[in-house]
Amino acid sequence: MDTLQLTSYITIIALAIVFWIAEGVVPFFRGRTQRARHASANLSLAGMNLMILLPSGLFMAVILHEAKMWWPGLRGTDLPYALQTVLILLSIDLWMYIWHRINHEIDFLWRFHAVHHSDPALDVTSAWRFHIVEITFSELLRYPVLIFIGAEIQDLLLYSLIMTPIIEFHHSNISIPAALDRTLRLVIPTPLMHRIHHSVIRTEHDSNYGSMLSIWDRIFNSFKLKEDISAMPLGLIKESAPDQQTIKALLTRPFRL
Repeated sequence: MDTLQLTSYITIIALAIVFWIAEGVVPFFRGRTQRARHASANLSLAGMNLMILLPSGLFMAVILHEAKMWWPGLRGTDLPYALQTVLILLSIDLWMYIWHRINHEIDFLWRFHAVHHSDPALDVTSAWRFHIVEITFSELLRYPVLIFIGAEIQDLLLYSLIMTPIIEFHHSNISIPAALDRTLRLVIPTPLMHRIHHSVIRTEHDSNYGSMLSIWDRIFNSFKLKEDISAMPLGLIKESAPDQQTIKALLTRPFRL
């Protein structure tokens, strides 16, 4: 394990703990109960997904190393190395936006992505609440994308180091000043933006798809704001009841509808 990978893991885990604690001290949505049970379900899904993500990451390192021999992508240009890296990170984030959006627009993919959206109590653990089939599709599809871009495994690790804490932040149930949210969303998706993305209303949750940067939503006309969301219900209509939040129910959900 290299330094960048270790730094990424430590940062992701440490910030998740910080956000979890902060949610209990300064929550945006108040009155949350059974936080541990909620986290347990989400983290159980995350644990299953590691069975895909960990071997895929190792295989990805090999594939990207071999691919650059015949297709260097952006790494084969005469641009300064730092600029190449910036363009690669932007390209990866653009792909993340596209992938997220098509999960909402293609019914078959939505079956699996809906597991993420059926969470009625958004918090930092929701950042890892994904169906294992969605994770599998995501991993398979990003192989050709990353090869085409010319990304190296270090680029992917750097992107993860930057992007994952942002995803943890905008999923978290932390109350931050409105002025700070307004400033941050000029660059990154903020908690307000992402809470709207988790609204039960279809026209609202079909918006604010950004992962690391908010610019893509502005460019592609999917940016949406709704200032007063204190009473806004989260989740999916008829899919967010307590008996629909068990591991078995979440895993079988895409095959029952």
